[in-house]
Amino acid sequence: MKSKPFQYLESIYEEHYYELRRYLARMTGSQEEAEDIIQELFTKIITKPSIISDVRSLKGWLKVAARNTLLDRYKKKKPSLLKEGDMIEDLLINNSSPEKQLIVDTQLDSVLATLSKTDKSIILAKEHYGYEYKEISEMLNINISTIKSRVFRVKKRLIKARNDLDE
Repeated sequence: MKSKPFQYLESIYEEHYYELRRYLARMTGSQEEAEDIIQELFTKIITKPSIISDVRSLKGWLKVAARNTLLDRYKKKKPSLLKEGDMIEDLLINNSSPEKQLIVDTQLDSVLATLSKTDKSIILAKEHYGYEYKEISEMLNINISTIKSRVFRVKKRLIKARNDLDE
């Protein structure tokens, strides 16, 4: 690696690009965003190649680093937590038809409408944006155990709404 670092990094890029793009596209729902994240990840590697010098499983490390880069992007965007349309679909939806998707979205919106602003912020921060309990606690200045119990209660309500829909 020391004699030709850019050739080595280019070979890593070429070898893992398509798999990383598939992985990230599934997570983001967008090929373009997946490609942007890969570019961001490899920019970090190029600017500091020593971060991969001691990696034993490059494939696994790249997936974890790509996921972390994705999470960092969402955190940096500082999105308005209450304006997302399909915020917790992975929690509720498993390959449903467009008609059922619309019904579930409507049901989800109605359940979220009953939540306080704080509870909406907590559930979206945790489930949609991937923040850790500790981070949410620090952002909202609420005890971690309170955050955990609120997430549990909201999930329970969302699951109940989903089950009511299936009946």
